[in-house]
Amino acid sequence: MRRRLRIQVILLGAIAVLAGVVGVQLAIAAPEAARPRPTPTAIDWDAVRPGADASWPSCTPPHGATRTMPLADRPAFVVVGVNDGLPGTTSACIERELAWADATTGGSSQPRLAYYVMAADPWTAPERKWVPHPFWPASNAVGGVAVAVPAAFASDAHGTTCVGGHAERACAYVYGWAMAQHAASIPGLRSPARHRFWVDVEAERTWSDDQRFNQAVVEGMVAAFTTPVDRGGVGTTTGVYSDHGEWSRIIGRLRNGSPLDGLDEWIAIGRTTKAKAVDALLHDWPLTANGRIRMVQWLDGRIDRDIALPAGAEAATP
Repeated sequence: MRRRLRIQVILLGAIAVLAGVVGVQLAIAAPEAARPRPTPTAIDWDAVRPGADASWPSCTPPHGATRTMPLADRPAFVVVGVNDGLPGTTSACIERELAWADATTGGSSQPRLAYYVMAADPWTAPERKWVPHPFWPASNAVGGVAVAVPAAFASDAHGTTCVGGHAERACAYVYGWAMAQHAASIPGLRSPARHRFWVDVEAERTWSDDQRFNQAVVEGMVAAFTTPVDRGGVGTTTGVYSDHGEWSRIIGRLRNGSPLDGLDEWIAIGRTTKAKAVDALLHDWPLTANGRIRMVQWLDGRIDRDIALPAGAEAATP
């Protein structure tokens, strides 16, 4: 009995030693496994000038307000909203905000000028309040272009053909294409094919309860922006703007092969500080599995400010 106990003690001791060795190895390996993605080093973020974005409230008082929103002073870059708050409309601020873009300082990985365009389901009650009779396609044709709808948005009755139904995913895709074409054709825009259009996906606009329908709207917009001009598209680059909660609620789980996965992303984090925006830029999770966070927006008083990597630091990110 004592010998057996001694053997047990020896075995327990050996196990403890082995556990200790394994524990040391795990302690060494754990930081490696948890190591954050590589980030640029030696950046003096205090010296990095932020960009800013603005749209119709900068020349028209918001509903119920008496004052317009201010424009940031000499931002590094600007993103100009082309809509009057709603898809398919035109902002009255474009001329003023393009003049504002001429005062940008540069020094960012982002171009000095980009645009953003609103997206939504136009048939929800709140949207109908502002645009009672929105544009809606009755076929796959937009401006003489036959829009090919992906099979993922086919309906049981009509496949990938839009016949005008307000809940049809195929029509939602064609609608997205049309809204992108409308945005790029707004008078006064500078060389639309040479400037990025960000697609704004947020709960300020209202959406269908059918997330696949919402995906169709955004995919249609992305397709129109990125399709070459000789094939009927705008021929430019694009990305998506949202925050994590709203993206999850509006778009949800992407279909396999969705072109929304892997786009450049512009993330909104609300009223906070530049330091927290920098932290989100470097360390936040993207909206999609293969997305790339390029800008982070935060609210500073009444101004939307945006942070991006400084010029020349882009290659240091994963």
